[in-house]
Amino acid sequence: MNLYLKNIKLVSPADYLDTVSDLLIVNDVIEKIGTKGRIPKGTEEIDLKGKTAIPGVFDMHVHFRYPGQTHKEDLFTGSMSAANGGVTGVLCMPNTDPPIDSPLLVKEIISQSKDLITDIEVTACATDKREGKKLSQLISLSDSGAVAFTDDGSPVSDPEIMRRVLEYSAQLNRPVIQHCEEMRLSNGGVMNEGFVSTVMGVKGIPSVSETSIIARDLMIAEYVKNSHYHIQHISCGKSVELLRAAKNNNQNVTGEVCPHHFILTDKECLGYNVNAKMNPPLRTSDDVEQILEGLRDGTIDVICTDHAPHTEYEKTQGFYQAPFGIVGLETLIGLAYTYLVKTDIISFNEFIIKLSVNPRKILNLPAVRISEGERANLTVVSEKTKWKINKNKFMSRSVNTPFDGFEVRCKPYCVINKGKIHYSRL
Repeated sequence: MNLYLKNIKLVSPADYLDTVSDLLIVNDVIEKIGTKGRIPKGTEEIDLKGKTAIPGVFDMHVHFRYPGQTHKEDLFTGSMSAANGGVTGVLCMPNTDPPIDSPLLVKEIISQSKDLITDIEVTACATDKREGKKLSQLISLSDSGAVAFTDDGSPVSDPEIMRRVLEYSAQLNRPVIQHCEEMRLSNGGVMNEGFVSTVMGVKGIPSVSETSIIARDLMIAEYVKNSHYHIQHISCGKSVELLRAAKNNNQNVTGEVCPHHFILTDKECLGYNVNAKMNPPLRTSDDVEQILEGLRDGTIDVICTDHAPHTEYEKTQGFYQAPFGIVGLETLIGLAYTYLVKTDIISFNEFIIKLSVNPRKILNLPAVRISEGERANLTVVSEKTKWKINKNKFMSRSVNTPFDGFEVRCKPYCVINKGKIHYSRL
């Protein structure tokens, strides 16, 4: 695929690039940035005046439900959902059926996704079958292509097991990604424990179920030299404090947050709204404020989605019976830009760093550059465009979202990756 993109704004912090220019892509490689020169015959010319290209967005927390639950999502529909939302790369979680604890399964997923427009990376289980009882085949899983270890959906509860996972991961140069939840404290809760859960008469999940695991793990990670510990989907203000303190102590720790946790509160659950049911749960306005401060001061490294597709039937069950989780790939850019960049929580450059640069850095993946000689991996957005989120325009197999109808800014226009281009229909 040869493309000549005219009048496009190019922004790439890693390349110190912020300019309006032309961009020539030949055989999937950026051949020239700047004035029009010789263009190969058959090159498609596209005028992108008013559009902005950034290094391809990477979502490091998604569930594509393969294998075992492909009626909710699969590798193809997940890839198209990502591309539709302006995302060029994802990291798939291993809480599938069966769990991704086999080197053969890791290789199978990598093989089946190689021709998709989205770069699909794979995590593998930290423990066998995600049961938390014994280590999985960490060395073989790493050799087969797994880029991180996690039992996402469940924590690695046993501190001795967590220590051993960190020790192996340090040798393999792989991060350990932890779902921080003390299940004995969650104890069957379905939303944040607090005033709203009391009003609703619903069993809650206390914030200490998250923070107690983080505090424990940070001490273990400090003990295990050269390990990299990453906190998933932070929901509590105290979690931000713990991460900040660990970083100030020069620990190799990182953390991520999802848009729903820096936009919504547990009040969204009023009326038993199943699309506000997620794990970790929506917390309080105080938690949201502390998360925003963690994004502002750089404590939180990554913005991701925890894209968790469920069928409409599943989500129309009672509040206790409905599964946790929402989809997020097609709302990520609009929500993050509107609630963080437009409100001056972070700059547009920081937006790019948290959505593109840091995820790949944490996972030891090649950096995406907008530079001559580099592979073209671009997210193109219409930065000033206002648009309304419409779940009927999603390309995910599932549409479980609390953000349907939200008015946002910065609309995905297209992605360019792996010699392909996909125009968003959002």
